[in-house]
Amino acid sequence: MQNYLIVSGHNGFIGSNFCKVLRKKKIKFLKYDNKKKYKNLSKISHFFHFDFEIKISENSTRKNKKKILKILNLCSKNQIKLIFPSTSSYKYNNKKKRISEKIFPFNKYAQSKIQCENAIINHFKKSNINFLILRIFNVYGSKINNRGVIPSLIKRFKGNKIVNLKHSENVRDFIHLDDLLSLLLKSINVNQNGIYDVGSGSAISIKNLALKILKIFCFKSKIKFIKPLKSTNYFSKSNIKKTTKLFNWEPKVELVKGLKQIKF
Repeated sequence: MQNYLIVSGHNGFIGSNFCKVLRKKKIKFLKYDNKKKYKNLSKISHFFHFDFEIKISENSTRKNKKKILKILNLCSKNQIKLIFPSTSSYKYNNKKKRISEKIFPFNKYAQSKIQCENAIINHFKKSNINFLILRIFNVYGSKINNRGVIPSLIKRFKGNKIVNLKHSENVRDFIHLDDLLSLLLKSINVNQNGIYDVGSGSAISIKNLALKILKIFCFKSKIKFIKPLKSTNYFSKSNIKKTTKLFNWEPKVELVKGLKQIKF
């Protein structure tokens, strides 16, 4: 049977680019409308749920939970596999080792993602719904989007002679949009259920990232490193060993190469 997908959040950064790839690959898909009542989705094989309230309040948290529960019911009734992009907010000890494989609620955004993950797992236990939870690390692309560490640094360096940089010793894992889109396509053919890290598998400090950006784009800004040098969740790095094996995938865009591709 030919794959026929449904995609929510199709106007967002990842969702819109994923739809472009689907069109290019001539994969049929339907744009999901949360306000619409769907009677028959028997032709749909996978539901990619990118729609998520980012600016978190009590109201938006309720909306996120209400949306995922509605989608889970649709997937259960129509035997659709759910692909849910989650957060990668793991907690690490002082030796940069994960304390747990569960994501940690550092903020309300992570709390809301945890609620959605729990809803998916509970639904799986009750109705045996097929699912993939993808814990995605910091995504950047060739075009400057509105969010993220890399776009923020570029905008600040472009517009300021002196840039005050907090949390410069924080360490983060950055994955290029092209690598993420490649994995999302691969996920269509993955038969297993589970939770998987999606990142580059390497990490860099914000300080070193900032210095690379200055050099690559020849910005004349000066950086002033201010305290605190680290945040509570100062370290983050993906473990993609399980992901690369199951998805037959690996990230190909090295950070410096990816940075050089950025247009603004």
